[in-house]
Amino acid sequence: MPTGRIKYYNLDKGFGFIAQDSSEEDVFLHSSAIKHADYEELRVGQRVKYNVVEGDKGLVAKNVEVLLTPTERRWLRQGKTIIPRGYSGFPSQNQDQFYGEEKSSLNDKEDSKFNTTQTELKDKSQYKPTTQSETKHKDAIDDIKEHSSRQLSFGDLYILKQINFETPMFFALYNHDHLPAVVLEMTLSGLTLNCNGKEQLIQKTDVKYCYKDVDAENVIAILQVDEELKDKKLKPIESKDEVFSIDAGTIRDARKDGNSIIVTLREGEIFEGTVDWISPYEIKMVLKNGAKIVVFRHAICDFSLIEGEK
Repeated sequence: MPTGRIKYYNLDKGFGFIAQDSSEEDVFLHSSAIKHADYEELRVGQRVKYNVVEGDKGLVAKNVEVLLTPTERRWLRQGKTIIPRGYSGFPSQNQDQFYGEEKSSLNDKEDSKFNTTQTELKDKSQYKPTTQSETKHKDAIDDIKEHSSRQLSFGDLYILKQINFETPMFFALYNHDHLPAVVLEMTLSGLTLNCNGKEQLIQKTDVKYCYKDVDAENVIAILQVDEELKDKKLKPIESKDEVFSIDAGTIRDARKDGNSIIVTLREGEIFEGTVDWISPYEIKMVLKNGAKIVVFRHAICDFSLIEGEK
């Protein structure tokens, strides 16, 4: 059976589209074709398998079955709620309007792509931590509820997407540790990682930057280090007052104009590249050799802009 991901789904009207893995042609999906088993609702980003038939207006999906990830199967066995799959980079708000429009500007698409309804956010307050020890995550529920009081940032959405796709990643920690892991869950203050089959909770303030496994070789190849700063052996920040101040407007202008930025981290790592996106807590950079990293702003101790580039 062919496989793909839910590209758009209108729960109220009961129809949507599947983006196929093997073709660029979308497949129409009606709710009557879905095998309701483990999910109460079908959501954007979920992986599915299905049969395809030719309809009057194009391809139509039949016998649609949701494909669960190992993490989701584990949650179901534990009787826990599955994280919504609506944060995978597709629009989750005003979907009818989005699909009805011919084209919009890039900025409009970016805004709509990362907007999240309060209903979706409130759903997250129902989820329970998935670690074996409840005391290990005693603050997780409060963290998730606090998430629901604000709009998810680009950084939140980036991590949620990696959870959905179970992306192999590396997390650069202090003492120049590069931890290989898959993200299992996220709270405001921490990440639960699967490190070689073992769950490990790390605080976000202990992370300097992260990148996907596929970028590892290029990240290491282009990494520069300020040896004098490295010898200072700076520790993670302990308060918000210690965060290095960077004008967000400067970074946005650099992204808009295609100018490169240079960031220096607290243990001396130096990265130069263009800005992909910025959030209050992270900057995603495309380095000069094409590798992509997400730098946590609390780990930055110096910043400069290279003007005049395109």
